Parts: sequence; structure tokens; C-alpha cells
Amino acid sequence: MPHLCPSGFSENWLWKELGHRHWELIGQSLGRAASGFGTEREQPIYAAFQRISLEHGALDAVRENDILEVRSALILLSATRVVSRHRAACGGRLVADVEMTSVFIQRRIAGENRSITRVKVGRHPAGPALVDVGNGHRGSVEAGALPSWTEMDELGSVVVDPCPQLEFNGAGLLYFSSYVAAVDRTEWQLSGRRRPRSTTRARRVVFHSNIEIGDRLVVRIKGSMDGATARFKASICSEADGRLLAEVMTDCVNVPMRSSQRTG
Repeated sequence: MPHLCPSGFSENWLWKELGHRHWELIGQSLGRAASGFGTEREQPIYAAFQRISLEHGALDAVRENDILEVRSALILLSATRVVSRHRAACGGRLVADVEMTSVFIQRRIAGENRSITRVKVGRHPAGPALVDVGNGHRGSVEAGALPSWTEMDELGSVVVDPCPQLEFNGAGLLYFSSYVAAVDRTEWQLSGRRRPRSTTRARRVVFHSNIEIGDRLVVRIKGSMDGATARFKASICSEADGRLLAEVMTDCVNVPMRSSQRTG
């Protein structure tokens, strides 16, 4: 049940699972411990997500007691950047094609997220190295901000107050899936709560920065809705100083209640 939501498989649960796989693959590839990289004398080095994407989403095809098969691969692009590809299938049908790019980061000041800087990981193997689990593929790596959508209505903005016990990870960083969750909550509120069984067909996120525990988010959304389908573009900023934290673009569709779904 934790893996599901009213519209099928939970996208947010999938992000957390794939984030865990991404981290484990990095550890396997670099031959490091599961905790943050680096020596005991320095601040830990972590892999922070730079961008993620989900294409060919069909999470509504997954039902209770189905088996989800995920095949993953990792490419070490350089001493500072890695990308993983994950293909999730159910009953032989592709339900999510995910790509996740992260960079290595380190705090200059202990416990202060505003002091985060990008770093290299030492003892990096010569040339790109590939860890292949199952039939994963090398994915395309894109750079830069997301494109703008001009023909969209301004839906408004919502202030979101992340809870440390729910939305920050063990490294004290707002976890990447929490950005997506904040956008989904805002879309639900600003669309008039008219999309109770919305499922993602495509999602692209670019991450720019992180926040301190206690900071709040301002989520601003533009949208275009046509019947069951919708497209949203969101920007997430820090309420404290206005810094752009993330940009999110989503294509989604409402799915009907299946007769085989239980309501209890």
C-alpha cells in the first residue's frame, strides 16, 4: 500500500526509491562506504541532484499486487558529475523512463547549507566508468534551465513550510523528492482540487540550490488545462532571500477510477 496512490503507483515513492538506487550505484562504482564521501577530517561529500526527468509515464497501469521491475545503470561523467538511468516496467510494459544527474557537493561550513560548494571526488577512475544493473542504457545528459512556456495561465503561488522530520534527509538537506511533492501540493490547491486522480506522463526538474531547516518555500505555478490533460511550469524560491531553488515542468492527466480498485 505505501507504493500506491489513488491514481496507481506513487511517483513520490518511486523518486525516493530511485534516489536510493542512484546513491548505492555511486558507492559501488567508486568503492566507497555508503555514508558521505571524504575523510574524517573534512566535511562529508554528498551527491546532490542537479536535474531529474521522467518520460513515458504510465504509473496508472500499476495495481495492487503487481510486480514492478526496475533496471538501472550509472555513468560517471567526470570527477564532479554522474548520471543514472532507470527503466521501470510492469507486466512487460514500460511505466517510467527516468534519468537522474547529480554533482558532488560539500559544505564549507558545518551545518550550513548556504555554504555548499561543488567539489571533485578523489581517486576518480580514468575516463567514464559504467555500472550496469540489468539492461540499463546510457541516457542523454542535458544542461541549462528549462524552456519557458508562454501560453500558460498564471495560477498563483503558495508558501510551503517543509517539516524536518518528513522532508529533509539525513545529511540535513531538503530532499529532492520534497521539491516535487511541494509542486504537487501547490498544483492540487491552485487547480481548485479538481484533479484527485492525476498521474504524471512527463516531469523534468532542474535544481539550483538548497535551504536551511526552518526556511520556507514559495512555489509559483503557471498552467494550461484542457479536459483531462494538464501542463504545469513551477518555480520554487526561498522565501527568506528569493533565491531560485528549482524549476519543475509537468505533463499530467486525470485517470478514471478503475472498477477493480478498492475504496476502503
